[in-house]
Amino acid sequence: FDIAFVDADKTRLMDYVDALASNDRLLKKGGLIIVDNVLWKGLVLDANNNGYDSSDETSPTGSNEEKALLKKNRRARKLAMKMHQFNSEVVRDERVEVVMMPIRDGLSLIRKR
Repeated sequence: FDIAFVDADKTRLMDYVDALASNDRLLKKGGLIIVDNVLWKGLVLDANNNGYDSSDETSPTGSNEEKALLKKNRRARKLAMKMHQFNSEVVRDERVEVVMMPIRDGLSLIRKR
């Protein structure tokens, strides 16, 4: 293929990129891998600075809605950390060149060398 768009399991993004970068039958040299959500609601920027406050992790004494929101926020921060790890790893991969575009939740354009 000439292009692959990856908007899949965020915990396994590097596995997908690795499969595409290591196999010329899946993606030809010079081919493009586009990865969605690389800025994950802007939370990746906080992950980069270790900006998460552990005081946010205390159990809420409020309503079920507040508890659900806290659980959702924990999941979002966890995924932001995974996206930060992905971004850091893919930029060091010598098989590819990476450009990150800050459009909405972020897109990475990854060209296979």
